[in-house]
Amino acid sequence: MKDDDPQPLNKFIHDVRNPLNSISLHAELGKILVGDKASDQQIKHAFSVILEQCKVCENLLTEQRIKNDESD
Repeated sequence: MKDDDPQPLNKFIHDVRNPLNSISLHAELGKILVGDKASDQQIKHAFSVILEQCKVCENLLTEQRIKNDESD
């Protein structure tokens, strides 16, 4: 990312916020489901989504690191 061009940084921030919002939403949902004594399947689904979105974040960060390394 170039320091003088905010667009790539803004896009990167937007791209990372999407899975983070999903993680937050499903963590809250998991908390509610546990409190409401929901089925194991419902609870597992909420946590599966969290894990999937963590992988998305990891991939985005790895891609960005590679781009930064290539631009150096």
